[in-house]
Amino acid sequence: MARQHWLTAFAFLGALSGAPGQAQEIDAHAVYERACAGCHSAHAGDFVFESLIASGEGLVGKKTGRPVAAMLSAGHGRLTAEEAEALAAQFIAIHEGGRLFQRKCYICHQRAVVLSRLKLIEQDGRLVGRYTGRDIESFLVEHGRLTPDEVPLMLDRLSAQLK
Repeated sequence: MARQHWLTAFAFLGALSGAPGQAQEIDAHAVYERACAGCHSAHAGDFVFESLIASGEGLVGKKTGRPVAAMLSAGHGRLTAEEAEALAAQFIAIHEGGRLFQRKCYICHQRAVVLSRLKLIEQDGRLVGRYTGRDIESFLVEHGRLTPDEVPLMLDRLSAQLK
């Protein structure tokens, strides 16, 4: 009987730790900081806008013209396949967001990932202030000099930082 409890405990701990075969979230920011920032810009957003451009093949290096997703999956940065995929998706999301956060929010809040992870949570499918419980969508209508068209874009960017 005690053996069964141990097996159950090990199975539970394995599931929590992301054991092989288990789906596990990849923190693209942490991957970038660990594997890329030593040679490229300190922040992924700066790297995307300084070093990449959009083309028919997705994001490509300004200097090389090579698709960034292909470079990452071919071993650049020594990433796992999952890390390369997460990082390529993060670069696309950053590019699609333009520099909205940089233009409108950075002066007060510095980095979107820090703001989001320290101050925001998702609750019932909505983004809310972690400590205030304030609905962020309605808050952004009157905050940050955002236009009505920019509010949903900002919500998407801030929410994406929590994943």
